[in-house]
Amino acid sequence: MNILHLIPRNKPQVGKSQADVLARVDEDVRAIIGRNRFMGETLEVGPNWVHAVVGRGPSGEFGKPGTFEDLGWAKNLKTTVGMTWLRGLMGGVLPLPSAQNAPATTVTATAVTGTGTTWTATQLVGCVIVMPVTGITTQPVYGNILSNTTSVAQVDGWMKGDGTAGTTPANTNSFLLLPGQGPARYMALTTDTAAPAIGDTALASEFTTLGLNRALATYADTAATTFTEYKIWTKSGGGSSGVIHKAGLFTGGYGASGGGILVADTDLNAEATLADGDTLAVTWTYTIPAAG
Repeated sequence: MNILHLIPRNKPQVGKSQADVLARVDEDVRAIIGRNRFMGETLEVGPNWVHAVVGRGPSGEFGKPGTFEDLGWAKNLKTTVGMTWLRGLMGGVLPLPSAQNAPATTVTATAVTGTGTTWTATQLVGCVIVMPVTGITTQPVYGNILSNTTSVAQVDGWMKGDGTAGTTPANTNSFLLLPGQGPARYMALTTDTAAPAIGDTALASEFTTLGLNRALATYADTAATTFTEYKIWTKSGGGSSGVIHKAGLFTGGYGASGGGILVADTDLNAEATLADGDTLAVTWTYTIPAAG
């Protein structure tokens, strides 16, 4: 249960200007980073805070156009699979060389079929696969593995090093499964009202349409002990159906049936009710141990 919305300081505020919202967020962030306290509560190593803001579009259905609704702060829940991901990320877990299954026999925009069947099902979820495209002077591409069988790895697409869309590799190209786990940089939204639980592995009823689908967030190194991931969505279509209750952070984009590792999820401090043209901005602030 998210009790933060019961605290007067953290109650949603409507009809605000962008400057009002930014000033309020700045004060809260300085409280988190500077004094190591948040609304009177000691901030231990690890709790991560999620802030959401709704920007009202031209419809005026839920608020004056051009104003903002500050939904306040919520604390995320780290999942069990998310903590396994963290250990693999830091420890550099490596699929055994004999389990590489390279080269490929078939490559599509969303999957790689390897040579042999020596992978273990789900073994590669969260890993990154790198493949050449054509000649040795062409930048290779990578994909985030969302799921796998003993011979087929489903990916979220093929990207160049800067995260933009790349070219699908040729069918018989070789590949490399990188050691460790890929970063958790994809945010997702859902209408689901079930309470977050450490056993969560997916977001039920995750948005895949209306401009609210899972998407790559923008990373920022904000301080010695924090970093943020930020994403802004604009709702399009569907009338008034965009009532958002929860958010999640994944290791890859949405695949045919979701996929990737759900590292953390959270109830928003207050539901975001969106009309067409409204925006939702979510900032995920991660706290990590200090040096020393």
